[in-house]
Amino acid sequence: MYLCICNAITDRQARSHRAPSGGTGEYSVSAFYRALGVKPKCGKCVRGVREMLEANAVSGEARQDSCGVEG
Repeated sequence: MYLCICNAITDRQARSHRAPSGGTGEYSVSAFYRALGVKPKCGKCVRGVREMLEANAVSGEARQDSCGVEG
C-alpha cells in the first residue's frame, strides 16, 4: 500500500525504517523522509507515516523486551 503517493513511498518502506533521529530514540517523520532522500509534497501522508513509525518503534521495543535485551 502506498503511504505517500507524491513520492511513491510504500508501507513496506516505512516498516523497514529503523533509524532513530538525533540519538533520542524517537522516530521522526522528517528523519524518515531524509533517509529516503525525498521531501513531503502535499503533506497528506505525514500522519500515516508518523503512525507507521510509532507502530514500528513500539513493536521494536516489544521485541527487545521479549529477548531480554535492555534498552
